[in-house]
Amino acid sequence: MLDNAFGQEPRWDPRVFPPASRAPRAVQTAHMLRDPRGFGLSLRRRFGPVFSARVHPYRAALVCATDAATNRAVLTDHERFVGGRATALLRPALGEGSLICTPPPRHLPHRRLLLPPFQGKQLAGWEDRVREVVRAALPGLLTGGDRPTRPWAQRLTLEVVLRVVFGLRDPARVAVFRDALTAFAGTGNVSTLFLPAPLRRDLGRLSPGGRFGRLRLHVRELIREEIAARREVADRESRDDVLSTLLDRYDAGPGDQRLLDELTGLVLAGYETTATTIAWTLHLLAHHGHTRDDLVADLDAGSDRLLKAVIKESGRLRPAVYNAMRTAAEDTSLGGHPVPRHAFVAALFPITHLDPELWPQPHAFRPERHLGADPLPYALTPFGGGLRRCIGVPLAQLEAEIVVTEVLARALPEPAGPPEPARLAAVTLVPARGGRVRFRRRGTL
Repeated sequence: MLDNAFGQEPRWDPRVFPPASRAPRAVQTAHMLRDPRGFGLSLRRRFGPVFSARVHPYRAALVCATDAATNRAVLTDHERFVGGRATALLRPALGEGSLICTPPPRHLPHRRLLLPPFQGKQLAGWEDRVREVVRAALPGLLTGGDRPTRPWAQRLTLEVVLRVVFGLRDPARVAVFRDALTAFAGTGNVSTLFLPAPLRRDLGRLSPGGRFGRLRLHVRELIREEIAARREVADRESRDDVLSTLLDRYDAGPGDQRLLDELTGLVLAGYETTATTIAWTLHLLAHHGHTRDDLVADLDAGSDRLLKAVIKESGRLRPAVYNAMRTAAEDTSLGGHPVPRHAFVAALFPITHLDPELWPQPHAFRPERHLGADPLPYALTPFGGGLRRCIGVPLAQLEAEIVVTEVLARALPEPAGPPEPARLAAVTLVPARGGRVRFRRRGTL
């Protein structure tokens, strides 16, 4: 199934692709995994804003766009650069019906079905619930000593998924879901999708492919049971979780299969990336004490203006996701270079975010840069853009804002070692050591 998704990819031919390094594919892949931002920056310095990266799992090359103009083209020119098939790598985890994997023309009506729970009053109604989850989790973070923030944030964001997306209330049911989703959605399991084909096969209990398949089956059985049970609940209309809201928008029977895929996609797309955003934000604040103190003073004064700027700057300097993937619908060009039909094309926005023409002192953490005029369109796209922009962005931003506010009301993050570089885990840019931070209770020396 996965190999077939790459069946239309053209063969490598330097005459019909943007320029590429001559380094072996294995060397380029290793460089990308270990230093994804440095890898992209080095290729941009050599070849300009559009280049080819010859990396696994792409048989030919990944065409990369790294300035605002080409980033915008990849994200918004939906006739030339098509979503859906480009995410085939994730389809075994998400399912055919997930919005992430849905190609045009089905994508837009599909998106309209899924969008309402993440807008307006319903989103505002979740604020108290998210804050309750954060406050319950804080003792596990503020324990003294230094600790990695990302594992804590992963537990937190999963709890939000269980409460807000699935609307689970029974503690025993919550525990079952928590264990299953933690195992299935973890980076170690999802990374199986990026292994060579022989290692993705089910070769028994201990094989990566076998473990992935069993974890996936268990999660989908749990979600299927929850969908069926929720359809029988008499007070469903009084509930505001995503599952209850969507049940009336998806017909029973065939619609339940699509809903199953959607819920699986919401878990995988939102859980890891939101946790990583939170971890990077706390880690950056720990290493920029002046900014941290300015933010504390602004929050204490009842303002959230600097808070929003801090989270924007964290998303610029350390976006959680490495790229947004598309495929070329036809032989075309990008930034003056040829791109063959069916080639995989990526908006490599972590590199766009470091363009000195767009962002003076691009490697500096300066939230104040977001307090003035808006940046050039498509200069800042940590959650993608266009019609395929991540649908859960409002919830992710709400979670990050509440976490930072609640943490800083109690403690000040301080360095627990040098600033951590980013590593590529599946499609996520994670802190190399988990985003280690030391927390000092406010009012203590």
